[in-house]
Amino acid sequence: MCTVDKALQDDCISIVQRRDEEGAFLIRVGALQTVVTIRLRRTWGSRIVYRQSHAIKTPRQPCPNWSCASEADSPGDALRKAINGLTLHYRMAVGEGYPPAEDWLVPAN
Repeated sequence: MCTVDKALQDDCISIVQRRDEEGAFLIRVGALQTVVTIRLRRTWGSRIVYRQSHAIKTPRQPCPNWSCASEADSPGDALRKAINGLTLHYRMAVGEGYPPAEDWLVPAN
């Protein structure tokens, strides 16, 4: 099980604000300046679901990456899933030579 602190130790994010008691985490991904908000909440079955303010769509992706399984067993695991969904595609695109661009982050409707 991942802790919230461990989930936030990803070297591809910077923490803008952290409100653990509200389950709200504001981050930046890589060199991008857009702030992404990730919100966690507990469900009836004691699972943790997350929602994020933005998805990522780099030039190498056909569409934005929205998680189809946005829940986990713990707050740390849910936060890690949300962060990894953003940073995985960011790292791959930058690694392939694409310069980071703010329009990679697509706002939720």
